[in-house]
Amino acid sequence: PLEAKMDLVRELIGLGRFAREEAKIKVRQPLSEAIIDGKYETIIGDAISLIAEELNIKNVVYEKDLTKYMNITVAPNFKEAGKVVGSKMKSFQEKLLALSESDRNKLDNNEIVTMELDGELFEITKELINLKITSKDGFNAQMFNNNFIILNTHLTTELVNEGLAREYVSKVQHLRKTNDYEMLDSIDIYYDGNEEFENSFKSFEEFIKSETLADNIIKKDNITEKYDLNDHNVGIELLKK
Repeated sequence: PLEAKMDLVRELIGLGRFAREEAKIKVRQPLSEAIIDGKYETIIGDAISLIAEELNIKNVVYEKDLTKYMNITVAPNFKEAGKVVGSKMKSFQEKLLALSESDRNKLDNNEIVTMELDGELFEITKELINLKITSKDGFNAQMFNNNFIILNTHLTTELVNEGLAREYVSKVQHLRKTNDYEMLDSIDIYYDGNEEFENSFKSFEEFIKSETLADNIIKKDNITEKYDLNDHNVGIELLKK
């Protein structure tokens, strides 16, 4: 049903935003890839584009084996498990290390899993375990309600440059409003930045022009108004045509 689909999409977007925050990557910085559980491919369908757009991701891919990108460990919740398994805690720990994905999913869905510990049967519930995930290098994995999203946090030069261009556009748009320009007013943009900045944003010049309605982007020395754009100290000046 549509409602369940959109609930799942919203949850994955929320997890993705949290993953960005934890990795300290700004929303305007594009990322190459997000990985989500392959079992949701038929449910999410065309809403995949919404996830990509909301999280500023180039490509969202499905993967059945998420352990390529993260490690999942199941450990006892000692406070609660002690009341149930008592002296068989060591055996319980060992069984949890070998817990199947099927049983893990059952527990996460509040179902009971029967487990034999030293010859005695116990009914194990979700409250008796703690689920922990650790991301592999270059990825940030987040989980809630047994739903996972994993962001590829490796930033290529191209992605870094695009992120800088998007920050630049955002600042120019803010200055347009501050200057009380009309929405369709054409402008020229003057900038003052070092060579590294210039090289970074040159390849996105046409993108910047189209987003800001700029006819020209012109280098100009000694602009007084400076802004911090992703650790670049950049002068920006606008002139309405």
